[in-house]
Amino acid sequence: MGSHVGVDWASGSWVVVEATTETTNVSTEPSLLNVWHEYRERANEILVDIPVHLESEGDRECDQEAKDFLGSRGSTVFWTPNSDAVTAGDYDVAVAKNTRGLGSHSWGLVPRIQEVNTLLDEFDTAHKTLYESHPEVCFKAYHGDNLPSKKSDAGFEVRKKCLIKNGGESFQPVIELADKRQANSQWHHRIQSGRVDDVLDAAIIALTARESAGSYSTLPKDADPACDPSIVYPGN
Repeated sequence: MGSHVGVDWASGSWVVVEATTETTNVSTEPSLLNVWHEYRERANEILVDIPVHLESEGDRECDQEAKDFLGSRGSTVFWTPNSDAVTAGDYDVAVAKNTRGLGSHSWGLVPRIQEVNTLLDEFDTAHKTLYESHPEVCFKAYHGDNLPSKKSDAGFEVRKKCLIKNGGESFQPVIELADKRQANSQWHHRIQSGRVDDVLDAAIIALTARESAGSYSTLPKDADPACDPSIVYPGN
């Protein structure tokens, strides 16, 4: 049986959580190409918290539905630039080409969006393995409403408990690493202490991949994550 992988960008590297039925492992990779080469042979699915498929114009329906799904926490979903903006080499050009304004956070994600779409262009098999997910959508699907901000102490604790409740003791290595990083300002696995929430984000989408076993719910409903702009989350 293969493993299941969750990947989240952590300001300098990709945090990778690999989950099996027995345990989890946290590591980092400098690029998604490295992730692909490392895990493609053994991972059943690789879920990434980055836009995977783009629209040529207009907003992606999946972004709007994710905002609606999260309600008061909908601001944690950023509008994805359209394909022309992503391929523009200059910020002003990208703003002009994008359907709506282009905020600094969205512009900062453009190189990561380029990474994943270049990967899909280079490796046809990636379309059957690598899908887009969103940690906040997954946490809400497992935990329900009243999810505190992940930057708060309460939000940090709730997310750790959610992982153990739904993933079992196999996610204890993630919790131990997160706790160690919270108490220690030194780097560990190339993860800064201020980015520990990204470890939990990668973990929840790894859990989603493992527990859904390919039977995901999608935003929008009935979308094909192999080719449609869509977000997968825990299956019903």
